[in-house]
Amino acid sequence: MAVTLERAKMHLRVDYDDEDDLIDLFIAAATRWALGYCRLDAVPDDADSEFDAAILLTMASMYENRESDITGTIHTEIPTARRLIDPYRRMSV
Repeated sequence: MAVTLERAKMHLRVDYDDEDDLIDLFIAAATRWALGYCRLDAVPDDADSEFDAAILLTMASMYENRESDITGTIHTEIPTARRLIDPYRRMSV
């Protein structure tokens, strides 16, 4: 299962459509981050819930802290998101 706009809006508690494009952008970026972090091309079949949760957490952080780049605040990764998908991370040698 992939994170849909409807699911993301429910997670964010957003009930209006004005920011749908922005939320979609954050979903795509969070999904690319999760797959890139794990060095995968797709979510493993048995890991939908872990990746969905990590993507939702990361997407919500991007949404809530979208002004941080403007004000100069340093944004860091969400440790819980990393811990959820760490078991699926391919390590290089």
